[in-house]
Amino acid sequence: MNRKLDIFENVLTNPFDNDQFVGFVREFLNNVELVAPKKYNKEYSNFSFYVDGYYHIGNYKSEEGDKIAVFSVCLNKGDTVERARSMQRNFVKTLIEKGGCAGAIVAFYTKEEPAKWRLSFIRMDYEFSKGKVTEKLTPAKRYSYLVGRGEPCHTAKQRLYPIFIDDNNNPSIDDLEEAFSVEKVTNEFFGLYKEKYIELKEYLESNEDFMNEANYRHFTSEQFAKKLMGQIVFLYFIQKKGWLGVDAFPITMTEKQYKKAFFARGTKSREIVPKVYAPQADGTYRIVFPKLQALSDEDEEFLAGIVKGKPWGSGPKDFMRRMFDGCVDVGKNYFDDYLEPLFYTGLNKNRGENGFYALLHRRIPFLNGGLFEQLDNYEWENNNFNIPNELFSNKAEKGRDADGILDIFDRYNFTMNEDEPMECEVAIDPEMLGKVFENLLDVKDRKSKGAFYTPREIVHYMCQETLINHLITKTGLPESDVRDFILYGDLMKDEDTTKNAREGNKDLLISSNIYDPKTGVNRLKELDDILANVKVADLAVGSGAFPLGMLNEIVKARETLSAYMAIGMNNFQKKSFYAYDRKSYDLKVNTIKNCIFACDIEPSAVDIAKLRLWLSIVIDDEIADDAGNGEFDAHTKPRPLPNLDCNIICGNSLIDEFEGNELITESVLLNNISVNSQGSVFQQSVDGLIAKLIELQDKLFFTKEHADKEELKTQIQKIYDDIILEQIGRDYKLKDAYYESLSEPSKPFILWQLYFPKVFKENGGFDIVIGNPPYVGEKGNKEIFRKITSTEWGNKYRQGKADLFYYFYHKAMDLSNSTGAISFITTNYFITATGALKLREDMKNRCTILEMINFNEYKIFESALGQHNMITIMQKGVVNKKVKTAYVNERGNSSIITLQDILNGVNKNTYYVEIEANQLFEGKENFIRFSLESTDDENIINKMLSLADGKLIQFFEIHQGLKTNADKVTDKYLEKYPYLSEHGVCKGDGIFVLTDDELQKITFNDKETHFVKKLFKGSDIRHYETNCNSELNVLFIYREDYISKDEHPHIYNHLNQFIDILKNRAEVEPNGSVLTYSITRPRDVSMYHKEKIVVSYRNKTNMFGYNNCDWYATSDVFYINSLNQNKISLKYLLALLNSRLYYYWFCKKGKKKGNMIEFVKEPIAAVPVKFVSDDIQMMVCNKIDILLLEGYSKEVVKELDDIIYKIYGITEAEQEYIERFLGE
Repeated sequence: MNRKLDIFENVLTNPFDNDQFVGFVREFLNNVELVAPKKYNKEYSNFSFYVDGYYHIGNYKSEEGDKIAVFSVCLNKGDTVERARSMQRNFVKTLIEKGGCAGAIVAFYTKEEPAKWRLSFIRMDYEFSKGKVTEKLTPAKRYSYLVGRGEPCHTAKQRLYPIFIDDNNNPSIDDLEEAFSVEKVTNEFFGLYKEKYIELKEYLESNEDFMNEANYRHFTSEQFAKKLMGQIVFLYFIQKKGWLGVDAFPITMTEKQYKKAFFARGTKSREIVPKVYAPQADGTYRIVFPKLQALSDEDEEFLAGIVKGKPWGSGPKDFMRRMFDGCVDVGKNYFDDYLEPLFYTGLNKNRGENGFYALLHRRIPFLNGGLFEQLDNYEWENNNFNIPNELFSNKAEKGRDADGILDIFDRYNFTMNEDEPMECEVAIDPEMLGKVFENLLDVKDRKSKGAFYTPREIVHYMCQETLINHLITKTGLPESDVRDFILYGDLMKDEDTTKNAREGNKDLLISSNIYDPKTGVNRLKELDDILANVKVADLAVGSGAFPLGMLNEIVKARETLSAYMAIGMNNFQKKSFYAYDRKSYDLKVNTIKNCIFACDIEPSAVDIAKLRLWLSIVIDDEIADDAGNGEFDAHTKPRPLPNLDCNIICGNSLIDEFEGNELITESVLLNNISVNSQGSVFQQSVDGLIAKLIELQDKLFFTKEHADKEELKTQIQKIYDDIILEQIGRDYKLKDAYYESLSEPSKPFILWQLYFPKVFKENGGFDIVIGNPPYVGEKGNKEIFRKITSTEWGNKYRQGKADLFYYFYHKAMDLSNSTGAISFITTNYFITATGALKLREDMKNRCTILEMINFNEYKIFESALGQHNMITIMQKGVVNKKVKTAYVNERGNSSIITLQDILNGVNKNTYYVEIEANQLFEGKENFIRFSLESTDDENIINKMLSLADGKLIQFFEIHQGLKTNADKVTDKYLEKYPYLSEHGVCKGDGIFVLTDDELQKITFNDKETHFVKKLFKGSDIRHYETNCNSELNVLFIYREDYISKDEHPHIYNHLNQFIDILKNRAEVEPNGSVLTYSITRPRDVSMYHKEKIVVSYRNKTNMFGYNNCDWYATSDVFYINSLNQNKISLKYLLALLNSRLYYYWFCKKGKKKGNMIEFVKEPIAAVPVKFVSDDIQMMVCNKIDILLLEGYSKEVVKELDDIIYKIYGITEAEQEYIERFLGE
């Protein structure tokens, strides 16, 4: 091993030693200047409760001039490196500020427990100036590796070692931040996790016993594999807390302890205790392991109940690996003999305070919640799936190259701390796990790339913005006050709870409208009550990113309020105050119960969302010793997880019918009685059932015993059934179908008001609906849309060329209460898309849009680089407010820093403008127009409109090219009509559209050649001109053209082989308007022959072509023809449409879909046209003729652009602005 690697691994895999760390730093930062590496600075400030002291090891200056300090910080006992992250970070921030540094590299450790320590990089992030208070809060962001004895060094070595061994180059501050970044770790871990998941899934599918059980129980290999890997990874987190495999028997006992056990349970204890514990010379009693092992399971469990083993939290941090090694040693199967029993009889069974688990002879916690219940009650005890041990670990065969599930997990650090905006662990944390899980949702095989995971920066932003709006709506407080509280409250409280601030010697940073002891203003409890009762829904929860984001924001805000509420309390009062429902654990559990609700159609997504919520709870479950650490409400064993079955449900969010039967039930309690309701006896009985349902759901959340849970679930389902079956009526076949649907893992419908009755009874609906709904176009997904549009609700919003997320918007508006907020990230196409007309109407009529961020060409999702995304935040009710708009002009894949700048409103390449809400929608199509980004935009657009003599449609005709609806043979046709393949028909064979080669194989007679026309496409159009040669041909058969077998035998025979395809086109008679052998949309034939301008319906730039010949084109082309007696020359119009000025117009006022402009009828028709003199038209036409005769010329085009600019009076400064905007 070389010297550098030896130093690197020795420091990072051993307990913290300051002298060794100094040596590490000198290798890591080549030119570091040592300051006082041996001088320990004792801390006496407000941070002394958390920090004992520190060493200032040195300073480093990068070649860019950034000064970076190096410290080692000793934390106080009890404040381990796993806790009080914000205080640790803020302490170092003060050191950084004093030294005028841009960042710091810091080792955090404790003297009492130096084995685990944290290597952190802390960088000053941004400045926040707090209104009238001149002091500036400059948050610092921390990135950390957890290192030390027993901690994997894999990731740290991979990311830091290249810098460590580079003696020639000095890292910049950005290089250091990149080395401490978590993103590459996430991607690497996902790739490995995915491979193991697929390997497990493929094995299960090859196992006959598994497939028989899965088919009988109605679950899939995909569900089973995802749940199993989720269970294992959950236990990797749990073992970090030391909850697994805790020693149940003390090695030695004092005489007092021995006597207590000896007399604990009568004769039996007096018999067993002496067998196992032998007296020692020093008066103690020591365990005799052979005697212990000789006990029966019953006696061993008895003994565990009367002696005191090690406390919870002391279990081995590598329990899963130890259990596997023990399994192999005795020749057992890890899954059948260890994991299944551990899951279903260990973790899922309440064995009392001690938690002794006989199978492992150790203490195992009861976790409850459902995570460790068998999938669909499969018979685990009577089935052996025999998953090979090698799939879990092949270390014996491959050594260091081992790649089993446990081998891979063992390479990485697992941390219970979930990343926050200012705190990032370079480890597998629950938030990263969410990204891995969500990417896995769409993985079906090894080629799958994964789903779209919303970046955490966007999740934080959307949650914060929506919560800010909710609090403003509820309290009427000024936006700036609420915004500061939500965004910076945890920073402000650190300053406001210092001694000087508490004693009134310093102005508080929190707004005096919220809390001001000097004036008596105190709205803390009001805010706390609102936060404690906000109702949040995610209609397509995915991996749970948004519910977790909302949970963290709510809890963080309430913890801030706790700190202010505690000002003025003495220590006893503070302990009492925090003990009951103010600890992080209690705040999280109660927030999940009262505030967080979600649904997804995918069972795996629901499982993952629940798992992440459970992990978030476990993080804050701090176990006290037997004495309770002097805390009130202390507990000495892990608390069972809550049941989330009534908070996170599985089914189709968009459907509220069952096989055509509407299932919505009117109820006074649900606040959904219609105007014409008669108040039936059934309605009254429903009210009683709903009241009972709410009671049962509340009870289920905290129920621990499995039998009690099953009983409550049965009672809840009985109420669902009674109400739903009453709606179905006496249709017994439908009732049977309903009962059959109950066995499916995903419900075919979701009755939001019935399944979440408390939300609608107490709140009238959700306060916040938030998420990243699925983006699914209708093309190729007809069945998904058919299920929705066949319902009465879905048909109401049905429109061609829709996207699935449109329906999620409609549903969100239905489910939110009268002032509810809706916050979605989607694609940006809906703002002008034809298929989104009904969505825009609904938005306009029912909501006020508050904020829109159009990311345009900036790529948010790594796995969908062709997408163009937008954040939309709106509120129910129509009021004329200012709408915040942001139009992003960044390019490329998103980076954390740039994305944060965009969201924080400081990105230089983003236009931020506020406009009146009533100015957002334009025209009868209700296009959503982003505000003109500057006065330049406003001036230019207004000039074009004011100087124009009318719109293009007033002087010209616009038509779409021809459409056959049967151009060629597709896979869909071959699948639908198998006989085609049997007759030699192949994919791509021409039906109405034939290549020259295909045409030569058919000998047409004179009457038939009349129908054969050269066919062109959008790609045949260039600037100013068109291609007039094509290898494609179309059988241009009009409705009026009758094809007979006698007169047109070759056409007849050719088309007749595709007769089923032709007949089943929607437009074909008898139901349609087209004959079997006709093209479906022939248009007015004259448009193809006369002088014309043509344009492809979608392009990156304005590319209009001209010709005056027969030119038949497909439906991706639009034609512009002159109206009769039109004085405006087509060639003059061609110059306008191809000009830079009109390119700018189309960008600003046209229909954009990502980086493409849609040149369809509506935006072309709306183009302004200005009359000019005949002389100017002649001059323009002459230049057009030059381009048509001699080919494209930059000089001539520039002359035309200058003429058009002059026609509209565009100044030089405005021209420069346009050119800068267009950027080419």
